[in-house]
Amino acid sequence: MKVSPFIPGVIGVVIVVAIGAAVLSKRTSSSQTSVTSTSVTDQITNEENTPNVPLPTEEDIIRTFYNLINEGRPADAISMMTSFLVGNDTSKQAWGVQFNSFKSVKVLAIEPSMQEEWTSTKHTYKVTLDVQMKPEAQNAPIPNYGWENGQNIRWITLEKVENLFKIVVIATGP
Repeated sequence: MKVSPFIPGVIGVVIVVAIGAAVLSKRTSSSQTSVTSTSVTDQITNEENTPNVPLPTEEDIIRTFYNLINEGRPADAISMMTSFLVGNDTSKQAWGVQFNSFKSVKVLAIEPSMQEEWTSTKHTYKVTLDVQMKPEAQNAPIPNYGWENGQNIRWITLEKVENLFKIVVIATGP
């Protein structure tokens, strides 16, 4: 049986067309996935193509600060304070020692305070906390660093630094 000389050529063309169709199909599928991803990204970004995520509220900042202390992460808590409050490395270390003296600290309530004195960059809140100090904190130069086991009230003043509020004052009274 003699095979026509055109058959191998036709088979070769069919194979090439099939491979080309498979490659083209894969490329089309990838670009459709990319388009879908871009569409989702467009929904979560603003016109300047930066993430459109809301900034934390001032109450969130205060809660996060005390949650970090409660979790034993004083360095992260200190990073939420202004350089005015933190001071130099010695002062930063003293804050860390104080924050490590907490066995637990939990925010019970946050209330706006002294609103008549608020500016566009400074706000004060009355914060009620439930505190348990470690026993060794009793031996600090000021026992328990001025904290009592149980309910404590502190006035926290936040100051806007580079479009984000940071803690600038922690006080025992208004």
